[in-house]
Amino acid sequence: MKTVKLALVGNPNVGKTTLFNKLTGLHQKIGNYPGVTIDKKSGFFKYADTQFQIVDLPGTYSLYPSSKDEEVVFRVLNEPQNADHPDKVIVLADATNLRRSLLLFQQVQDLGLPVLLVLNMMDEGQKRRVTIDTEGLAQEVSTAVVSVNARKGTGLEQVKEQVRILHYVKPPDFDPGFLYKASVEAVKIYHEMDNAYRAWYYLACGRDLSFGGDNHLQQLIRQHKIVPRRLQIKETFERYKKIEGILSRVIFEYPKSYSRFSEKIDRYVTHAFWGYWIFFLLLFLIFQGVYFWAEGPKDCIEGFFSNLQRWIHSILPVGPLNGLLSQGIIPGLGTILAFVPQIVILFFFLLLMEESGYITRVIFLMDRVMRPFGLNGKSIVPLISSTACAIPAVMSARNIENPRDRLITILVTPLITCSARLPVYTLIIAVIIPDERWGIFQLKGLILMSMYLLGVISALGVAMVFHQVLKRPYKNYLIMEIPSYKWPVLNNMGISLWRRLKTFILGAGKIILAVSVILWVLGSFGPSGDIIHSADGAVSTLSEAEEELGSRRLEQSYLGIIGKKIEPVIRPLGYDWKIGIGLLSSLAAREVFISTMASVYSLGDGEVFLTLQQKMRREIRPETGRPVYDLATGGSLLIFYTFAMQCMSTLAVVRKETKSWKWPVIQLIFMTGLAYFVSFIVYQILK
Repeated sequence: MKTVKLALVGNPNVGKTTLFNKLTGLHQKIGNYPGVTIDKKSGFFKYADTQFQIVDLPGTYSLYPSSKDEEVVFRVLNEPQNADHPDKVIVLADATNLRRSLLLFQQVQDLGLPVLLVLNMMDEGQKRRVTIDTEGLAQEVSTAVVSVNARKGTGLEQVKEQVRILHYVKPPDFDPGFLYKASVEAVKIYHEMDNAYRAWYYLACGRDLSFGGDNHLQQLIRQHKIVPRRLQIKETFERYKKIEGILSRVIFEYPKSYSRFSEKIDRYVTHAFWGYWIFFLLLFLIFQGVYFWAEGPKDCIEGFFSNLQRWIHSILPVGPLNGLLSQGIIPGLGTILAFVPQIVILFFFLLLMEESGYITRVIFLMDRVMRPFGLNGKSIVPLISSTACAIPAVMSARNIENPRDRLITILVTPLITCSARLPVYTLIIAVIIPDERWGIFQLKGLILMSMYLLGVISALGVAMVFHQVLKRPYKNYLIMEIPSYKWPVLNNMGISLWRRLKTFILGAGKIILAVSVILWVLGSFGPSGDIIHSADGAVSTLSEAEEELGSRRLEQSYLGIIGKKIEPVIRPLGYDWKIGIGLLSSLAAREVFISTMASVYSLGDGEVFLTLQQKMRREIRPETGRPVYDLATGGSLLIFYTFAMQCMSTLAVVRKETKSWKWPVIQLIFMTGLAYFVSFIVYQILK
């Protein structure tokens, strides 16, 4: 079976990801483009006797790159040696704004690639009483045109069939104009090409990446006194003249006799006053739901792993394997998976806002707030994305053209509460906050929402500091399109939700498994040898003497020795040496704190089958007899994890994005120092 490479190209917000999901289903993978840390979504589908490998390229309005994301499109389509260089291209166009989409289509077609034009959102066009003559359009653009509804999955078979039979049809030759004809011919001769537009494209970009090196091109530019930017502007004007003629022959619009649904809603959700209240009300309801709806599934998962612990403990003989499984791996993985329902609920609502088009309104609305803090309007996208994970959020900052604004965004993005902090927050809040409810409102949900708001406030505050320190070379503005509202497609949401959840579970699972094994070894052995099994194995209950013996064995282990060494440093924050071990292990990833504490308390507590919350509530300070996790210590821990950079992966990505160790080191120092200082203040006040 032959394999054909496809590239999916289109403007932002035209439904590329939706079409990609419909074509590939779950047969897709996420990686990085070669040489850059930009997410690459690729997948495959089979039709007739052909397997198609499709890559969803980043959204762009033009082939002239102005950001890192658009640079990817430039390279993939122009470099034949690129691993993702396509055999054929699908250009997805917005039927409600065909003018803008045709500009990109013509550029791709003039590069000499077989192109299929797919019109999406035809239903939206019909609502606006716009009719498109697709047959006439196909004749005008010299290629097949297919209408689809990507959200409902209609028209997919026609897309597959047309892609299968698609071949290159040479459009009318690109006319560079009399003034530039000589320079274009010089590029064609030097590179032995017959495509006038590709030669023009190199001149207009001011670089020649496809053939390696650009000394000759720079000489031509200087010799012919070419200003690349002027060529881009000239091309855009010429193309739009041609596009206007095409549209006048294929589009028929009727007078609008109705008020658009989207416009009615936008009067409120983008209002300078009510828009903010609506947004914060939605956040409030989401965080209430995180506790209300996740409580039952969370209890079921905890019960399952507790029974699994008992079963493993009962069937295996007392020894290292029993301890590793029942006191190390199972408590660690079980505790993390118990928080999956909460993460699913949070991701579901975030995807719901994205699918419906509301998240774009939030970006527009919050731009007014962000500007005084020195952030680019596009900075809001990484900040919102970081509620899922800081790593892709930092990567998404590359669509910010201003280097100074991009750097500030990268530095403050990890302060936004991510999904890795969510298990830590919910655990600590569940331990220290009483279960107070007032109808549908829950105190724990209010506290959780306040932690997210604190992350936003801290990010803005730190951004303001960098705004004063780093000077802005020039101003830039938020330019974006507000799409119409749409009913979310649950199938698309399900695929995206599964992909994000799988990334979280597998990414955290690898780290947790490794850390759990290391912690068990360190907690089971000490300088004097095997100390954890010096007493009889525990059953379901132990006497107070046996519990004390277990605690002493943990203190004498390598893990206890390490914890005791760092305890003087963290004692002013209200932490004991066991919490210190959790802080150290969570340098790998924040969520590892949960599995670490589960392992530590399983090693030191005879009641190994209690939930982690129960064990934390039972933990007593030996010097005072008071609970370790009181309001002061719990509040201090919440604040510490709000500000601390407890993610080495994020630091590695920041280093890649900034191409220097300078900024990751600065980020680590200022975030850790800020976390320690504010946690110290909170503990001293609350104790």
